[in-house]
Amino acid sequence: MPVSVQNIVNLPIFSTATILTGMEMLEQRQVEWMSAIEGPVENFVREKEFILTTGMGFEEDSNALFQFVKDVFRANASALAIATGRYVTEIPREIIDYCDERQFILLALPWELRFTDIQREAMMEINRRQEDFSETARRIQQTLIQYVIMDKDLSDIIRYVERDLSCTIVFTDNKGRKQGTVEHPDDYINLWYNAEEVEENYLGTFMQYHSIKGNAGSLIKKEITSGTKNLTQGYFIIYFEKERNLTYYDRQVLESLAAATALWISREDAIVKTEIRLRNEFIWGLAKTPNMAYDENLLSRAKLFGYQLELPYICLVGYSKNFDTFSETKYGKEISGFKNIIYYIEEEVRNAASVVDKHVAFTFDGENLIIFLELEEEEHFAVHHFLDLVDKRLHALVPGIVFSWGIGKSGDGYMKFYESYHKAQAALEMGLTKDGEGLRHHFEDTKLKRLLLHIVKDTEVRRITLGTIEPLIAYEEKREMDLIDTFIAYDKHNGNVSQAARALNLHRQSLLYRLRKIESLTNLSLDQPDDVFLLNLSIKVWKSQLTSK
Repeated sequence: MPVSVQNIVNLPIFSTATILTGMEMLEQRQVEWMSAIEGPVENFVREKEFILTTGMGFEEDSNALFQFVKDVFRANASALAIATGRYVTEIPREIIDYCDERQFILLALPWELRFTDIQREAMMEINRRQEDFSETARRIQQTLIQYVIMDKDLSDIIRYVERDLSCTIVFTDNKGRKQGTVEHPDDYINLWYNAEEVEENYLGTFMQYHSIKGNAGSLIKKEITSGTKNLTQGYFIIYFEKERNLTYYDRQVLESLAAATALWISREDAIVKTEIRLRNEFIWGLAKTPNMAYDENLLSRAKLFGYQLELPYICLVGYSKNFDTFSETKYGKEISGFKNIIYYIEEEVRNAASVVDKHVAFTFDGENLIIFLELEEEEHFAVHHFLDLVDKRLHALVPGIVFSWGIGKSGDGYMKFYESYHKAQAALEMGLTKDGEGLRHHFEDTKLKRLLLHIVKDTEVRRITLGTIEPLIAYEEKREMDLIDTFIAYDKHNGNVSQAARALNLHRQSLLYRLRKIESLTNLSLDQPDDVFLLNLSIKVWKSQLTSK
């Protein structure tokens, strides 16, 4: 408990003192210091200070003495003791009445009492009690940390401090999750933000104070931080039913609560991250392992992680080229980067899955997100609804990022994690090569690309196709004339020279010259459908070889 005026006046040295006013406030007024002052108060008196004065300089001016008393009161001093007998023979009645009306503690001291003796005895008592308070606060800190070590919940830690400080405490983290011992924690959080302030003070690092009008009590907001950059992890709202000035002891206990809570958060984060890592490793094992044996052991492990493998899933693979850059802009270098934010990404993915009412499994490989979404064969629309939600949530998490998605094939059946993943990965890679970033690429739309990748494995196919276009490649390198793209544009416009020339921004005669050069170099006729087909196929096979390297 804090040191009160009652504790001070109970000291033997005060046995001859007379308490003139403020008897009812002796227990309530706190004392942190004692000093002797003569003359003008100005800025020399501190709050919670016990003031001694001889009245020197006021012996012939009662009005000046009265003004001195007023100034001490207005400075929020704990009490005023006036030595009587030499400079002040008797304390005027008007001063006593003034102090009595304001419940300000006023004492009369015999002249024989030496101020140095009074100050020594009082400060010894204050220091002794402060040491007792500090020892109590240390014990509380050890108890709270022990609670964390014993795997107690945060509500148990809060309850212990509530009993010690006679208050109500609510904690909310930076994700909006709330903990406390009360039934409606939001009421106390709203009370803070809606409070009509009488005063607002900053009580040291990361602590604010509100006094509420209407005798409704006091509120403290205490932030919880961690890391070298003091990143805010959440905050406490502490409510006292009566208006209360925080004592040194109160602050020590609240700092102990903050330290224990930061430790509890670190412990919980470590547990959650370990669980997430194990879940991710389990799903990645399914994705990368062909012919996985789906036995009882595997199914029991899946159940332990909360997965239902018996459902049909489709794989979605996502990639964002500039994730690290955009995340550093939002979060700074310390916590930016794909792997540092992956746990928040997973949370957003799971939230999106809950909206569409689907089971979901999540993992990652390098900088690729790998999602398995529960999907019946006929529910194609659900994939895009889900990805719309994921994109929206990830953009809110890291503004500016754009994800490209590869979408596997639905209808593969049950327990097809390996097959579905490789189809989604292939769709992403082919789509990025063909169409660029920021799009969704379905495996079903990559049939031609997959066909080309398959036939290019044949040695004879490679010999024929490369032999067909090799003269064009050599001519392009020598003369810097883009004949291959010229043919692609010509073929795209179904042999219409005028349309192809406009698309290439060429004169008609220039295009005709290039087309004749293509024919002469390849010994093929662009008027013959078979020759056009061979040249077209050769170019596609050649390009597929380039992109697959």
